[in-house]
Amino acid sequence: MATLTVTRDPVREAALCTIAGAPGTAVTFTLERTSPSGTTVAVRGAVDAHLEGDPTLVRDWEVPFGVPLQYRVTFYNANGTVVGVGATATYTHNYTGCQAWVVDMARPTNSLPLTIESFTPLDFEVAAGVVRVLDRRAPVLVTLPAWTPDAELVLLTNTLDERDQLRALLGSGYPFLLRTIPEQGVGNIYLGVTDFKEDRLATLGVRPWRRFTVDVVQVERPDAGVFAPVPPTTYSQVHALFVDYADLLAQVVTYDALAYWTFEGAASSTLPWLPSDV
Repeated sequence: MATLTVTRDPVREAALCTIAGAPGTAVTFTLERTSPSGTTVAVRGAVDAHLEGDPTLVRDWEVPFGVPLQYRVTFYNANGTVVGVGATATYTHNYTGCQAWVVDMARPTNSLPLTIESFTPLDFEVAAGVVRVLDRRAPVLVTLPAWTPDAELVLLTNTLDERDQLRALLGSGYPFLLRTIPEQGVGNIYLGVTDFKEDRLATLGVRPWRRFTVDVVQVERPDAGVFAPVPPTTYSQVHALFVDYADLLAQVVTYDALAYWTFEGAASSTLPWLPSDV
């Protein structure tokens, strides 16, 4: 009988989902979670995903803080037909830290907690047509629902590593996720970057502190079925890919390239931005 358990992974404040006992004819699976509002979304990287073994581990890097969720896994055979009964699990990801998390959608292991200096103002532009009519004081006004807001998000980093991580995240060309406790922030909000500036908070050569002023616009959650993160490589995958250490050295230039190998024998196209020597 299939089982699904969900526990807290403290490394990147993710939900660790363990899928075990899949039906013998199962080849792929889809993992979803449902919020109290009744909205069901797929877990990124777990849509028609191949079962890697028993158990199969999936990390939900985008799990909201402090919200009761129900996870459900559905199994499919080689023809795409549902097999067996989907296993479920309830889970709430509690977070007591005071900082917000910025989640790198392309490389989730690059996610990090940061201090938000400000997130204002939220500018909701409304598509409207104003028609002034002669001999009438009030105009004829035609309006549509407001668009998602633009805003200025100001983030602070304390170390050079944090600065490099955030610059890579903001400059990757992908949207990112801002995660906060709903009662103290915005919950989960997906943001696209239109411009960002880096500023030193101390005199040159004194402290590594940085302030990033980021122009953002709220976007919809990227489709989990077509926008999947690049997973970090496991030791077992490295062992299967390369004959020996000399073979690894001959094909892989850096540890970073190895960590994000595509498992098909080529380096991932999703690399840090900018190059580390810039």
